[in-house]
Formats: sequence, structure tokens, C-alpha cells
Amino acid sequence: MTNHTRDRSNTPKSTERGWLAGFAWVLFGAAYGVLVRFVFGVLPQWLPVDGVMSAAFLLGTPFVIGAITVYGRRHEGPSLSYMIFGPWATVGLMMVGCAITLLEGSICIALMSPLFLFCGSAGGLVMGVLLYFGRPGRNHVGAFAVLPFLVLIAESFAPLIDADAEIRDSVIIDADPQTVWEEIMTAESIHADELPLSLAHMIGVPKPVEGVNRMTPDGEIRYSRWERGVRFEARVSERRLHETIRWHYAFDAHSFPEGSMDEHVEIGGEFFGLEDTTFNLTALPGNRTELEIIAHYRVSSSINFYAVPVAKVLGRDFVNTILGLYKGRSEVRAGEART
Repeated sequence: MTNHTRDRSNTPKSTERGWLAGFAWVLFGAAYGVLVRFVFGVLPQWLPVDGVMSAAFLLGTPFVIGAITVYGRRHEGPSLSYMIFGPWATVGLMMVGCAITLLEGSICIALMSPLFLFCGSAGGLVMGVLLYFGRPGRNHVGAFAVLPFLVLIAESFAPLIDADAEIRDSVIIDADPQTVWEEIMTAESIHADELPLSLAHMIGVPKPVEGVNRMTPDGEIRYSRWERGVRFEARVSERRLHETIRWHYAFDAHSFPEGSMDEHVEIGGEFFGLEDTTFNLTALPGNRTELEIIAHYRVSSSINFYAVPVAKVLGRDFVNTILGLYKGRSEVRAGEART
């Protein structure tokens, strides 16, 4: 795709000036993104919406960044590949800037990167089309720049959409149900090397340290501890010895200490809730057990089309980690009993 009005000079100096000008616009786009992140972070004081978790920010900001990036190469006639991939550099710099300024943590950056890159490419393609058919000036870039703010105002009148989902997975364990049951009830002193490789933990989600069930005057309670001081409880609502157990989670303001997780992805928060977990144990021939985990959770956002699949991937990843933990511990214990 070629701009009809571009400067056709092909001298080394003009080419160098073009690249420098384009890089300056990349820096400008990244700075714009960091600034919008900061502004949207304080806007909830005046608007009934979390600006950082709004579609205006998550979709609109990278879209504008992509458009700014391609506009910076308007005199050279940006190629189709630059329209698609050029904005990725600007988006990447923005994310680095948000990390350095502590506006975002590693979890949010990792989760939002695919969406930001896609929207950045979309903005780059739209600007490329405008450059091909017209001569947009800086006033048009300014109109792009205010777009997220206009969308946010409109979005503040729309409630978040709740989406309930289920994760179900299982594993075959070379141990009898009683052994597996006891490991579930008293999962103490969990070491990092006992946990299978996990995407959730690679991006910064704290790892479990302990999960134990205790009888209290209010009934049976599951007490869980994760790294970084994370603590929460769950009330047992169903129990059949060596067969099934279900508990419902209760999170409070002290469950996730400040800095333990990015505030926008805290479990039990406004945008993500873990409702309950069920462990089903089925006895199999040969002193084996099928362990099934069923978890129900809630996602509440203005971009559920993206947030729900992401939560599904991370949730299944975490369930597989827990299954791997109990499989490993139970088989070691069963092997020790046989020797």
C-alpha cells in the first residue's frame, strides 16, 4: 500500500531523516500510552468505572498507538508489514514504560499483551488506509488521541457483564483413594519443585504453600496459603469420605496483601471470582484412583470476549498444576507404604 502524496526522494539523507522521524513518533506513541494509563488509573475517583479495565483503555489505547506509529511513516509510504508489525514496537515500549513506572505488574502485562498487539495492528492498518486515500494531518491524530476518553465516558454508563464458567479436569494416580484423600486434606509444606511447570506461575501468580482442612465450631474449613503472604479460607459444603469434597471460597481485604498480585486480577475481586472447587475420587482396579477437579469461577469485565478465554487458559493451567501436585505426593506416599 503506497501513499500517493509521499516524497519520492530516495537519497540516503532523506531515508535517514524518515526513519528518525518515524522513531520519534514511536516514542511519542509509547509516551502517550503510558500517560493514558496513568490518567485512566486515577479517573475512578470521578467516574463509576475502573478506567484501566475498561474497553476504552484496553482496546482504544493500543488502537491509537498503532495509528500514531504508522502516521509517523507517512512520508515514506508505510508498507503493509509495517502497518501490522510496526505498532508492536510502540506497544512494547509502552509496556516497558508502565513496568518501569510501576503502573502495571508482570501478570497484567503478560495477560494483556496479545490483545494490545492485535489492537495496535488494527490501528496501524486503519491509519494506513487513511494515508492511502487521503492526507490526514496532525489534527486527525489528535482526534484519534481523544477517542479512548470519549469511549470511557460512554462506557461509564454500562454495567460490567458477569460470565460464569467451569473448569473440569482429571488425572489417574497410582495410589488408593484413601492415600489421595489424605494428601488433599493435609497439603503442608509445598515446595516449588513439587509443582509442574505452570504458565500462571511463570507470569507471576504466587505458588501455593499450604492447603489444610480443619474442623472448627463453624464447621470444616479449608485454609490456604500462597507465596507473598496470600491467605484465604473456604467453607466445606459437601463431604463423602474418600469420595468427594466441595468447598466455597471466602476472600476478604486481607487475602491478598499489597503487592502480592496485580490488583486487577486478584481472585475474589471485582473482575474475577473463584466460587467453589470440588474434588471427586473414583477407585480404579489395581489400587489406582481417578482424581477429578471441578472449579467454578466468575469473570466480570467489559471485554469478556477476551477475558473469559484467558481466564479459562490460566484456570486450566492452575488445575493441572494442582492435579500434578497431588499425583506426585500420593504416588510417593503409596510407594513408601509398599516398601
